[in-house]
Amino acid sequence: MKQFFRNKFLWIGLGGIALLTTIFTFAFMGSTVNPKPKDLPIAIVAEDAGVTLPNGHKINISKALVEQLKKNDPKEVEWAFVSEEDALEAMNEKEIYATILLPKDLSQNIFSLLTETPNTPTASITINEGLNQTGANVAAQLSNGVVTNLNTQVQAQLYTQIEEMKIPISVDLAKSLANPITIKTEKINAVAENNANGNTPALFTQLLWITTFFSSMVLYTLLKKSSDGKWTAKTVARQIVAGLVYVSAISAIILFFATQVLDVTVPHSGELFLLLMFIGLCFFFLQNAVLNWIGYPAAPLFILLLFFSMPILTIAPEMLPQITMDYLYSWIPFRFSIDQLKDFLFFDKAVFANGIGTLGVIGIVSFLVMSLAIFKPTKGKDSAREKQTATIH
Repeated sequence: MKQFFRNKFLWIGLGGIALLTTIFTFAFMGSTVNPKPKDLPIAIVAEDAGVTLPNGHKINISKALVEQLKKNDPKEVEWAFVSEEDALEAMNEKEIYATILLPKDLSQNIFSLLTETPNTPTASITINEGLNQTGANVAAQLSNGVVTNLNTQVQAQLYTQIEEMKIPISVDLAKSLANPITIKTEKINAVAENNANGNTPALFTQLLWITTFFSSMVLYTLLKKSSDGKWTAKTVARQIVAGLVYVSAISAIILFFATQVLDVTVPHSGELFLLLMFIGLCFFFLQNAVLNWIGYPAAPLFILLLFFSMPILTIAPEMLPQITMDYLYSWIPFRFSIDQLKDFLFFDKAVFANGIGTLGVIGIVSFLVMSLAIFKPTKGKDSAREKQTATIH
């Protein structure tokens, strides 16, 4: 027993396990254990024209709310005070999580509750669900909180008017005063059914990265052995052609099981196959660009990149720690894949509607770097061969 515990490899192994545990704990929990929104973009559309009360006093409920929000300036929200048209465009461009619309007749309808011809005051909240499910849910809560607080303020103003005007409180008026403003909520760029609560873009991305990683490792190993470790134009050409075959098969299998077995709702299967092929090839070129130049040591880098990135792919960027945003999210290729899949699945955009995007540029650069491996020096092997030849002669 004592001899066993004196074995140095036992303690080296313990140190290695401790290191791996630390790495994986940070990878899976470091960025997601306590997500808090920071500068979450929400739009306010204040069209309220205001109202003049019987005593001649002018009141604009929406204007007072806007001034209050500008004054408070909370860290968790970045308010955008825009027109309804600009808010809609920003939501379609994945820039805004929610929009609060305060209509033109809001103040007028609020104070009409004290008259014989009351109109129901209504404020609209539009949730940009397809942008990010987590971010959209938080934005919905914050938006509802704003209108709820506005309701409380409006209620106090109405009680003041009732006291000044000595208006008798009927049953109907009492019900109206409980929640003067009715909140109408709707969704835009909605997530279709059977889409993993909006997480299918992240799931497709993870599947493509993992499967192309194994494809890259298999092809790299086969080509390295067949070419004796020397990369030539013919070797790279074989790598590219084989990659096309592998990625085509991967995309077809993912698409088949997603749509035919798991009933994932997609706008158009043919276009999705093309998009999966494009993303898969970009990943394949990126992985092989690194493999062709540094070899097998690239494998753990690819695995660690996935482990560190996987937990943050479904969280809104505005809810990530700043260190994660600066040193991980800002450059990982997965985020660009998810953006393109969201455009197609939730934002009703055609494949390549905005061009090949950043991921396409990464793919092209990776393709060139992968191909340039034919110029990689192999001095060690060449010298060994020269010595062997000299010995023979």
